[in-house]
Amino acid sequence: MPGALVKAVIVQELLNRDEVFEDVFTEFDDIPLGSASIGQVHRAILSEKYGGPKEVAVKVQRPAIESKLLGDIANLITITKPLKEADALPLDYYAVFCELEKQLADEFDFVAEASAMDRIYKALARSPDGSKARDLPLKIPRPVPGLISRRVLVMDYLKGVPLSRARDEMIKKGIDPDGPESKIFGRRLLKSLTEVFGRSILETGFFHADPHPGNIFVLEDGSIGLIDFGQVKQISGRSRETLAKVMIALNNRESDSNPSDLKTIGDLALELGVTFKPDIKDEAPAAVAMWLFDGTVENLPGGYDKGELSPNSPVKDLESFPQDLVLVGRSSILIKGLSNRLGIPWSLAAEWAPIAEKVLALSSKGGGDVQQGVRFLDVLRILKTWTKGKVSLGASRLPPPIRKRVATLAVKIQERRERRQNR
Repeated sequence: MPGALVKAVIVQELLNRDEVFEDVFTEFDDIPLGSASIGQVHRAILSEKYGGPKEVAVKVQRPAIESKLLGDIANLITITKPLKEADALPLDYYAVFCELEKQLADEFDFVAEASAMDRIYKALARSPDGSKARDLPLKIPRPVPGLISRRVLVMDYLKGVPLSRARDEMIKKGIDPDGPESKIFGRRLLKSLTEVFGRSILETGFFHADPHPGNIFVLEDGSIGLIDFGQVKQISGRSRETLAKVMIALNNRESDSNPSDLKTIGDLALELGVTFKPDIKDEAPAAVAMWLFDGTVENLPGGYDKGELSPNSPVKDLESFPQDLVLVGRSSILIKGLSNRLGIPWSLAAEWAPIAEKVLALSSKGGGDVQQGVRFLDVLRILKTWTKGKVSLGASRLPPPIRKRVATLAVKIQERRERRQNR
């Protein structure tokens, strides 16, 4: 999008009637930091009126992109549905695209994204029962209150480069990408991502569902950042607890071929809802679990190959994978792929097992759902900040129908608060 169009969207979405663009931003870079199919992100400096001077990132949605992208996904679902049983495909792509269709519907709502960003930040910053503060394994941007709408999101600016460009950046700085310094960074990267996704998936079941090298940043101080919370996923409490049991069973197994261990792991995989083709090997369920969550395994049980595209991959024996867990698999495959590229053997099961044990212990005491109510409270808080100074713009300034429904809810919240204050 050209700079003039970006600013026009921002003016329409964020500014009060008596404001001009410079009342909000004292600086605004017309050249985006990054662009994607849904929108683009620009660097800016907030004015004193909005808490500045402060460097921020401004995410702006492309006009009319929602209908186009959802139409493309609908076409992919139509194409892949007849291929559900095709042996040539390594995964059930019909299930994948159905899940993506649901996820993308939320990705067009930046109010929901701001709420998700805050929810994940708060969950990571506290112990599972909410009683103790703890350090975040990586940096997560925070939304700027009062500068959030369905199509524009202003948030903290994380200064760095995406992981996809980290190797080139190392070479520029005279660092050997294959040297010991890079290995140390690689272990820190894997540890940070593993802890973030392990805590999110197992403790609350609510996690960042679009992890890829463009959304993972290497910051100037050497720390790791995670951006773009447009796609998030909430899995059920039952799936979360069964996943925790899988991690513990994988970590506690005596060997990769012990029949008792393989049965325990395989039964838990089936409990998650994974289904297999007829006449598979008995070891197939356990082999899939090891393939997904333990990259240190040299030889999968049943003689299966580790390569996803191999004709002898255990993935080939899958009939269907539950939609609830498609994006959990995406997270594990990202970390597994990074560990392979870095040449660092890595077991998610070994790293996640201590988290899983604490989660199950808390659940057995009846405290497993302490943070489950956070989402609604976060949405309320975001809506309250969004309404501040915005409702007075009137119906003539409101974009499309969904925004109108959000505004209606926001007004009702504001009116209830005023009635309570006037009593």
